[in-house]
Amino acid sequence: MILKKPYAFLIKHFKLIHLIITLFLGITAYQCKNIYDFLNKCIENNNNRYDALNFVNYNIFIYIIIAIILMSIIRWLLKYKDKPRTIYLYSILYYSVIIIVLLILFLYLDKLPREQIVQKTIRIYRDISFMILIIQYIITIIMFIRGLGFDIKKFNFRKDFEEMHIQAEDAEEIEVNAFSKVPELMNVARKQKRELGYYYKENKLIINIILVLLIAFAIYNGYKYFNNKMKIYEEGDIVGTSNLLKIKETYYGELNNKKYIILKFTINTLGNNNYLNTGVVNLKIDNESYTPDKNICYKFKEKGICYKKQIVNKQENEYIFVYEVKEFNNENTFIDYSETYNKNYIIRLKPQEY
Repeated sequence: MILKKPYAFLIKHFKLIHLIITLFLGITAYQCKNIYDFLNKCIENNNNRYDALNFVNYNIFIYIIIAIILMSIIRWLLKYKDKPRTIYLYSILYYSVIIIVLLILFLYLDKLPREQIVQKTIRIYRDISFMILIIQYIITIIMFIRGLGFDIKKFNFRKDFEEMHIQAEDAEEIEVNAFSKVPELMNVARKQKRELGYYYKENKLIINIILVLLIAFAIYNGYKYFNNKMKIYEEGDIVGTSNLLKIKETYYGELNNKKYIILKFTINTLGNNNYLNTGVVNLKIDNESYTPDKNICYKFKEKGICYKKQIVNKQENEYIFVYEVKEFNNENTFIDYSETYNKNYIIRLKPQEY
């Protein structure tokens, strides 16, 4: 197998790589600007907080990490060519910090719809988002200018391209024989290990920061997944973000040789008036899943009013759902309330005999 040193490729595509970096930094700045504008709206009007989850987008971390990797590659190239590279080190460190700041902001936004706004707190978050935004604009503009190849006072790019001429060794082919002897492979492995060790020592701080951030990101998402998917709520707990659902009581009984579960619940909304989608309140018994049956609900009207597309508003209203089931199992009966595609609430039921 024949491999080439990457320097020639990187020099040829120096401007293109910077334009790609600019794209990812631009997307990041745009999303941070949206968060800043949203926090300003919340300061002006408390009701805007119900839209907070629309601004929690974890894909932004992918864009930042890609930009950091590309900037690290360019810094490595400039070090090889002995060119100024301080801006890349500062940018890598800065965007590593931004990952931490955005994690904190997302944690705040995630709980914002369920809590009253504290003006002092939200203004602090607003000011932080503004501060990280200003420097993002500066770095993004610098990367864009380098991508276009314009000359500026501090960075003479035309001279850089003239001096960073592609030499033969930059594109030198390296033959790698996959079937060479084991000792030779071991020597190559040891050499690569040494070179990686040197690279790690030279960039120890940056690499450690990135590793810590990646681990923290993985732990946070693992915790969030566990909290979303595995946490079990009980009757009487309030669940939901926009529509707040509370199971008050549940009953099981038979009628005309058929088995039913009756669910008494309250519902209200924190945002604008809407309707409850009955398809997101599923009854789980063992491995079976059931949806409410509006056609039989009237048979149990003494337990409450059947929910049939009544408007859900800020006032707490009480309704019932009725499910026709195959069997009862009071030890393994749950409600799966999936308000959004990525948020499920599992509620353990304790049905009483009807």
